[in-house]
Amino acid sequence: MIGEFINKAGIIAYPLLLSAFLVIFMVFERSIIYFLKYRSIKKTKYLRDIKEFYNDQADEDNLIVKNKGITAQIYNAVLSKKPVNKEQFQLFMDAEEVDKLPELERGLGLLNFLAQASPTLGLLGTVSGMINTFQVLGIGGSPEQMAVGISEALFTTAAGLVISLPALAFYHYFYSKIDKLVNQMDNLRLETKNLLYNGYKKEID
Repeated sequence: MIGEFINKAGIIAYPLLLSAFLVIFMVFERSIIYFLKYRSIKKTKYLRDIKEFYNDQADEDNLIVKNKGITAQIYNAVLSKKPVNKEQFQLFMDAEEVDKLPELERGLGLLNFLAQASPTLGLLGTVSGMINTFQVLGIGGSPEQMAVGISEALFTTAAGLVISLPALAFYHYFYSKIDKLVNQMDNLRLETKNLLYNGYKKEID
């Protein structure tokens, strides 16, 4: 199958195949990372655990119980330092987010580049194939040969689109997960500051 694709697409087949391999690898790798790192926090239990932690009723390791997601890692790291005021809490949060959030974004720029470059590569293959087809026609080729040449030339454009569409879809999917995670952390940040530094007395069941 790959050999047939190379025969039809010509030299453009090699960068297209490389792009397809990279897209598959990155989608698989990012999916594993997001499965391991993207864990939501139950806000009610989280706030109760903070109260227990600050009252020395819980171990540091159990601040957010058995949650290995990146949000839990950030808040565990910040709250284990027991910031004394909102400013220090904000400073610790910013430092942890800068340290840990890029792990979720790693590789997405390349995925977006492949999504945009693959159709261009396919179009380049089509243009090259059309040039060759008209050259054959110019030296006495038949209309049937021209039709075959055009169909094979268009093959690379189709291949580029087949690579591009899933890459673009997964790129936006992964970034939507990041946006949702950041929004959750922002909401938890406000709740945490209210609880710890503003005398917030909301009842936690």
